[in-house]
Amino acid sequence: MYKLIGAILPVLLLFMILPNYQPDAVSAEETPQSDGVIVKYKEMNGEPINDLIEKVEVPKGETTDNLIEELEEQKNVEYAEPNYLFKKMESPNDPAYIDQWHHKKLGTNAAWTKTMGSKEMIVAIIDDGIDRGHGDLKGKIVNAYDTIRNRKNIVPAGEHGTHIAGIIAGSANNGIGGAGVAPNVKLMPINVFDGEYADTADIIDAIHYAVQNKANIINMSLGDTSYSEALNKAVQEAYKKGILIVAAAGNEGDMGKNVQRVYPAAFSNVISVAATDNRDKRPSYSNYHSTVDIAAPGDDILSTLPNGKYGWMSGTSMATPMVTGVAALIWSNEPKLNKTEVEYRLYDSAIDLGTKGKDIYYGNGRVNAKKALEMKTLTKPAVTAISDKDTKVTGKVPADFKTGTVSIYTDKKQLAEVKINGEKTFTATIAKQTAGTTIFTRVIDKSGNKSVPVSCKVQDKTAPAKPSVNTVGDNTVKVTGKAEASTNVTIKTGSTVLGKANANSAGKFTVTISKKQKAGKVLFATATDKAGNTSSITKVTVVDKTAPSKPSVNTVNTKTTIVTGKAEANSTVSIKQSGKVIGSAAATTKATFSVRIPKQKAGKNLYIYAKDKAKNVSEARKVTVKK
Repeated sequence: MYKLIGAILPVLLLFMILPNYQPDAVSAEETPQSDGVIVKYKEMNGEPINDLIEKVEVPKGETTDNLIEELEEQKNVEYAEPNYLFKKMESPNDPAYIDQWHHKKLGTNAAWTKTMGSKEMIVAIIDDGIDRGHGDLKGKIVNAYDTIRNRKNIVPAGEHGTHIAGIIAGSANNGIGGAGVAPNVKLMPINVFDGEYADTADIIDAIHYAVQNKANIINMSLGDTSYSEALNKAVQEAYKKGILIVAAAGNEGDMGKNVQRVYPAAFSNVISVAATDNRDKRPSYSNYHSTVDIAAPGDDILSTLPNGKYGWMSGTSMATPMVTGVAALIWSNEPKLNKTEVEYRLYDSAIDLGTKGKDIYYGNGRVNAKKALEMKTLTKPAVTAISDKDTKVTGKVPADFKTGTVSIYTDKKQLAEVKINGEKTFTATIAKQTAGTTIFTRVIDKSGNKSVPVSCKVQDKTAPAKPSVNTVGDNTVKVTGKAEASTNVTIKTGSTVLGKANANSAGKFTVTISKKQKAGKVLFATATDKAGNTSSITKVTVVDKTAPSKPSVNTVNTKTTIVTGKAEANSTVSIKQSGKVIGSAAATTKATFSVRIPKQKAGKNLYIYAKDKAKNVSEARKVTVKK
């Protein structure tokens, strides 16, 4: 990260006080060489053998890989492998190389026996510029760009950027200074800093420039805790164009619980890098977070500085170009790999530190150049889609995969492992998984080589529970109830849709229907989830919630013993006087009624009301007894 480095620059040392060390040189561009194949036999002439290994020459017109495959198909062969040609593990003749402790940790010497980087590999360094005239960086610069001054081929000689450039690609075997992790790759310096800070717009401009000018990797040893959607879109666009993006996790680790996500490292599809020291421990400043992907040496790192100088800096800014450099070596050695395969090679070859497996401090572990270039990437398996109803994961093993395991897991735990010994397909039993869970499947051979994981999101095939619906009256256009959260609730009568609405996060819903429904009408309610699964039907009968009209009553006098009038057919008509019921009777089917009551005194008030079979009560009709 940029800010921390600015604070420690005054204590840098110059290269002239470093010890002078000049061992024999290592050749710059080499690939693994082999002389035929060595075969380990299980038996010979029916007799078991413990240690017989035979060298077999590769026939003309056949490849080493094909011969190995043919030999391993023989029953008496335990294994076959290339008969590699080994060479002396000599160090470069750069005098400061012995003070660059990170090379021993990374195993770059061993990695360099395969490649020191390809001149076709371009790393864009989005930072504060590079000293293009530095003796260890001369001839490595392509398409330099300054976003601040909008000019090409001229950038400031930034201290931070120059230091990062030396870590990635400082020249080896030139008799001065130290050496970069990938000494032969090209660098594309892009300045985004105007003083101490770089703004979002300039960083976006730099990313676009790197894409347009065919960078393979982007190194961003900078960051901020503020999320920018515009910056994220630029990063994702670069990723889609095939660029590997590496960024610093940040240097606020000593703030403890106050540590936040730092962008762009925390964006998806960006390799977020934490720092380690020379004991493979986390320096206090190195950020920790679930977004950290990998760790790398970042403490007291010796590299180039402007004006031909050298010095030490610390921070995740220094760790980031370590990972970038190893990625450049992998890609240089195997140019047919894609960015995802390079990324997983970094993770799969990393030295696990801290808690077993991925953790918040070191991610997948500390980067390891030696192992990264020794491993190979296997062909991915084919995996059948899986749903939340399934307890089996099935698929096809790659045609070139003979023995090993199929590993099936989530980001939280291992689900299953299937041993493969020549089988073409696999079936694994797992516990049912929740819809939306991502399941990863990869093949691993007996040497620990792995494929890139195949990710499958568990499909939702489980229908929601049928909704519960509150009473629906003939007096409303609102249907309420509860259903699975976020499902879409549909109300029908027959095949006619009356209304729809989404249940909220608590599962409550209110559906407004097109019109009031008659009592006795049957409504059908269903809930459909986002995956298109529909629940079984809940039937609801519309109930009578409409009160009868208040009765009409004929004249009542002091001689009346039968009160007559009209009310809703078949309703029960009751008459009250002074709060007491003094008579009741059912209205006829023709809506007439006759209720017997005791004779009442003149002036008394009677209250006549009707109650239907659904127990809805009408308004009362007030009648005063006449003389």
